[in-house]
Amino acid sequence: MCVFAQVKEKEAVWALKFADFAVPESFHGKIARPILTTKAQRTFRSAITSAAAKGANFAGHYTIAEWGCGSGCMSIAVVDAVSGKVYSAPFKILGMSMAVVEGGHEYQGAVYQLKSRLLIADGCPEEAKCGTYYYEWSDNKFKQLRFDPAKNR
Repeated sequence: MCVFAQVKEKEAVWALKFADFAVPESFHGKIARPILTTKAQRTFRSAITSAAAKGANFAGHYTIAEWGCGSGCMSIAVVDAVSGKVYSAPFKILGMSMAVVEGGHEYQGAVYQLKSRLLIADGCPEEAKCGTYYYEWSDNKFKQLRFDPAKNR
């Protein structure tokens, strides 16, 4: 007889809190079709369009579209559910191939919430300078608030 135990992963503890970047309301209207203006956006048309169709998941009325760029790697774009305008991420790729750094930290990738302007990028942007990056979405762009480098204990 085989018994499988489900191990609950330890929930990450972040230096900044999503609630500190709360938005007053969330969008629930008709979702605008993404306006793809750059070659990079058109290259990932399916991922961006598919994610946008599901509705807002970030900062009240935006959708973060995610797609893989290889093993242990992701890219994202931000789509305004109201206007359809597509914005770039603060990184082209977020590597997570170093799944566990010394000290036991497992990278989480992009972490965000519907009711918050905070984006946490936990990994290795452009596959370099690994750690946890904190960004605030304001005026349709990301502003880096903090960087906690990976600890090699």
